Amino acid sequence: LDELTAATDDFAEARKVGEGGFGRVYRADALPSLPRVACGFAVKTALVGVGAQGLAELQSEVRTLSAACHPSLLPLLGACLAPERTCLVYPLCRGGSLEDRLYRTPAALERLRMLGFETPPPPLSSAARLRVLRDAASALHYLHGCSPMILHRDISAGNILLDERGNGYLADVGLARAAEATAGSSQQVSHLSTQRIFGKPGYMDPIIMQDGQASVLTDGYALGITLLVSLTGRGALGLLNACDYALDERPTRRRASRRPTRAGRRRRPMSWCGLWSGWRTSGRGSGCRSQWRCRGWRR
Repeated sequence: LDELTAATDDFAEARKVGEGGFGRVYRADALPSLPRVACGFAVKTALVGVGAQGLAELQSEVRTLSAACHPSLLPLLGACLAPERTCLVYPLCRGGSLEDRLYRTPAALERLRMLGFETPPPPLSSAARLRVLRDAASALHYLHGCSPMILHRDISAGNILLDERGNGYLADVGLARAAEATAGSSQQVSHLSTQRIFGKPGYMDPIIMQDGQASVLTDGYALGITLLVSLTGRGALGLLNACDYALDERPTRRRASRRPTRAGRRRRPMSWCGLWSGWRTSGRGSGCRSQWRCRGWRR
């Protein structure tokens, strides 16, 4: 903890580069106990007084990411579980979040400035957006293929980060849970019941609002909304209103009988991944260590 405190100038406001549901993110240039990386470090620290629930989420993230290895999944480099302050350490993605690069609000531009952009970066091209989404989809496909299966449950444009070369990384797996293998054939939809609803408004599948079950389908729904947000530049909630009457099954309160149901969904886990198969590039599946090195995480 002393090392992280010194590296962030006692968690100074001048080093804060972001803030989310878990806590704040600070920039650190070097940490003596970790190999130096050219991009620097992002220190994600929980807000004071998060309690047992916040600590449980942190422990879940540490367990999940410690065992995960994929070139488009933001790697966990270290963790501090001190009772007075809990922290996670990641590589710093200096390209900002996909959300900030899309909307370019004053707050987003200020966060990008803290990451090193002296002037606002140019808007992302359609090809660049698709490349970032392809990377995120590849990481999500990997998570769903783990044993036990890992559900992200909080996919949004704000949780997809970019490096300086425009590569995309799926981040903030702190709300993910390892779903135990379900009985039955491979055609059944694997799911995980929960009493707490995770996710951001507009990105959450109406199914999870009804029965509290997260699945590969609810992750795929959130990724699909992220795709629409990225290609249109509109907010997630605005998109839902615009698309409402274009859907065969409308998730509205006006016609409860028309709500989407699990019985009406395709029962192929990870079937959404076929959308991305045409965008896969050669050589992406050959060794996480070498690919992380190519992307600058290693010396």
